[in-house]
Amino acid sequence: MTSAAAMAAIGSTLYLASYFAGGLLALAALAIFGFLRRSELGAEGFAAASRSMLKAAAVPAIGIASALAIGAAVMLATGYDPVASYAALFYGGLVRNWHISVLNATPLIFTGLAISFGFKGGLFNIGAEGQYFVGVMAATWLGLKLNLPAPLGVPLVFVVGMLAGAAANLIPAALKVKTGAHEVVTTMMMAYAIRTLSPMFIRANGGDPASSAHPYATAQIGERLWLPLFKDVLPASNYRLHVGVLVAVAAAFAVRFVLDRTDLGFKIRAVGHNPIAARTQGISTARITFATLLISGALASMAGVTQVLGLDHRMFQNLNAGYGWNGISIALLARNDPIAIVFAALLWGVLDAGGQYMARTASTPNAIIEIVKSVILFLLLAEVVYSSSGAAIKRFLAGRKAARAASEGGRS
Repeated sequence: MTSAAAMAAIGSTLYLASYFAGGLLALAALAIFGFLRRSELGAEGFAAASRSMLKAAAVPAIGIASALAIGAAVMLATGYDPVASYAALFYGGLVRNWHISVLNATPLIFTGLAISFGFKGGLFNIGAEGQYFVGVMAATWLGLKLNLPAPLGVPLVFVVGMLAGAAANLIPAALKVKTGAHEVVTTMMMAYAIRTLSPMFIRANGGDPASSAHPYATAQIGERLWLPLFKDVLPASNYRLHVGVLVAVAAAFAVRFVLDRTDLGFKIRAVGHNPIAARTQGISTARITFATLLISGALASMAGVTQVLGLDHRMFQNLNAGYGWNGISIALLARNDPIAIVFAALLWGVLDAGGQYMARTASTPNAIIEIVKSVILFLLLAEVVYSSSGAAIKRFLAGRKAARAASEGGRS
């Protein structure tokens, strides 16, 4: 890419990004404060909520900016032009291939919601990748077997897929409640077991290496169950962009509502914050833990259902999506806020789609994007560890001070 072309790309990117960023900020403000009424908070409470929101957004923003700076330094050190590379990155992700960014983000929204929902309850559902595969298999099997019209078939596939994802977490949830087995170990083991089933599932559903045109994929599901495409209502949109992204955004708002506005959400947050205190208040921590893991599995499986109905229309044996693992990154970047997860997933989608365009046009290795992602996560994790250790130290010192005061009072 020439310098003139790079400058043109930068100008176009900044021009369009200004609208993109403004829209995101407006949507974020509406989403967050749509659940808060000024009359309930009062002027001071509303201002405090605003400051809290900005403070929470500052850490990810600083992490992203620092990661981009480090990525630029790496490019300079290895002989690549960071200006031209980043121009191609953001032009490709936000302008040229924006539809691919959205398609990449859609399953990440679901898996990010699944991980964050578990985090809210004090649980780490690291097996979201396996639950994603369960959703893929459920949607593929039903898509091949059902002969229902779309208004009946599509909702049924989503419901069954969610039930299958929840069922994938039944054993980890039961072990957690009955024996205290850590969900990190049990959900990871379940994910590995589920992943190994895919070759058998594919062979049983149309993937025959001897005769099939797609030996390492199932047969294609019926078109009647495909999700509608935006091109059906917006002719100028990309032909692959489907309404699954709207389902993902709706799921984010639904999760936000459940966590903030329902009795179940209050209990989940209470158990996640302090299970002992929750138990003393009469909350059944075992039931809440069980329900949290099942709901988390259902959310992760929706990513697989959406991919099959909206994009792939079949299951591939070499499917190595990594959506479950990347969902952990999305949840951390969004600080477990369901609405922020939408924007974090879009950022990841932009980096992936823009990185491919950057590699083609600027000849910059796509590995730079992985470096940027890694630095973002490293900085976010460092902040989490620092905050957690700082809080623990403060509690320890406060306990020491209280014990000293009690002993001095007893001597007097």
